[in-house]
Amino acid sequence: MEVKFYKEEPKEIKYVVIVARYKDQFVFCKHKDRTTYELPGGHIESNESITEAAKRELYEETGAVRFSLDFVSYYSYNSFGALYYAEIEEITELSYEIESLYFSDYLPVNLTYPLIQPRLFNYVVQHANIFYGSNFKRMIAGALYDSSKNDPELHRNSVRKAMEYNTTLPHELEKRRDIIKNWFGSTQEHFYLEPTVKADYGFNIHLGNYFYSNFDCVFLDVAPIIFGDYVYVAPRCCFYTAGHPITAEVRNKNLEYGYPIRVGNHVWFGGSVVVNPGVTIGSNVVIGSGSVVTKDIPDGVVACGNPCKVIREITEADKAYWSSQEKIFLEDIK
Repeated sequence: MEVKFYKEEPKEIKYVVIVARYKDQFVFCKHKDRTTYELPGGHIESNESITEAAKRELYEETGAVRFSLDFVSYYSYNSFGALYYAEIEEITELSYEIESLYFSDYLPVNLTYPLIQPRLFNYVVQHANIFYGSNFKRMIAGALYDSSKNDPELHRNSVRKAMEYNTTLPHELEKRRDIIKNWFGSTQEHFYLEPTVKADYGFNIHLGNYFYSNFDCVFLDVAPIIFGDYVYVAPRCCFYTAGHPITAEVRNKNLEYGYPIRVGNHVWFGGSVVVNPGVTIGSNVVIGSGSVVTKDIPDGVVACGNPCKVIREITEADKAYWSSQEKIFLEDIK
């Protein structure tokens, strides 16, 4: 299922979602009963208009009391909703079900709705009139930026880290761990990347627990690349967040953009897979070798091809077969 956007108002709009900024950063909220963050928003009550609902939800979920609010688009994902952009001028204490706020230049790594909210966020970044005041902030958010105006040391540092990592000896495992931990944005306890590894910046790469990648993987991380737990990456896979304008007159002025890539838990990428900008891949997924992933992939499927498409669901029969094979293996090596 894909997120779709509409300019004309659909029937039965149930939700509002607000992408908001406060003091030059985006605002995300964490409910008291959750460990993840999300964009402000919620259900529309029966006695209120869509805009009234957006104002109420923004106040209840961020404490915003002074703000500007602009409609951006209608959207659908199971049901219909309305998408807004807000510039917050003043925030008061949180007094509803929200426990805390998170302020960032981009979506949090731990996101409540990873299959929908990145799409909503990206759409607002691409279509609302947002003034960042910083070329670097524009790059991180996914807005058009000038690739020649960032601090060149940011990329040079990544090149140095890659050279250092890729020339380590096979027994220097702790050295490899230290380089990655000082190169990437975040890691968990268990991870391993087989040299060679290359990245634009490194600080935009976030590894979940038990991450593994084989030889010659490339990460163009002008925007965040976020991996869940138990992600296995075969040789020569490439994760590209960087994109360029279709129009040559704009592209030739060094203007480009970066749309983030987000990968769920328990995902296996076959060899030579390419993941394109802005793609979200769900959990319990197998991506076949040689695939070019241009669109979101849902949970629990095998997908492959160019462009990559869902081939079939992963079924209980698959689980039964591989469990039986595991049992035979365990009996064989006693």
